Amino acid sequence: MAWFKVKSRKVKGISYIFSVMLMTLIISSLAAGVLLWGMGVVNRSQASYDIIFEKKIERVKERLVVEDVKFELTPDPDQIHIYVRNVGAIPLTINRVYVNHEPAETPLNVSLGIGEGESIIVDSPIALEQGETYLIKVATARGKTVSGYWTAS
Repeated sequence: MAWFKVKSRKVKGISYIFSVMLMTLIISSLAAGVLLWGMGVVNRSQASYDIIFEKKIERVKERLVVEDVKFELTPDPDQIHIYVRNVGAIPLTINRVYVNHEPAETPLNVSLGIGEGESIIVDSPIALEQGETYLIKVATARGKTVSGYWTAS
């Protein structure tokens, strides 16, 4: 059987090349998975930041002016008439009024369209005296505030 004699070749480099190629394939597939996961995380955080920035932009677009304040000094309760106007680029909702940093009872959410004005009547949380100056602060639902000092007459 000399014609069927297999020559023994010592091939040493092939198994090493295959192992390196296999490890490269495994590492590349794992890296692709990590890359896709990371892109998903970044995409979700960008979407949440978009919502936050949109709310901040809306707050900047809100403009509110207190045009006049009149005090009605009647016994129990003292009332304050506040005339406000929306001069901003978007509609707004007034939900809080403060007198000297004390929250006043306000009508439920006064909505103002662009350019609209309205008189808000609130019961004063503190006793008012004629000739005294009071800080009046009006706040919107988005958190925009406008304040000023007015003297009761």
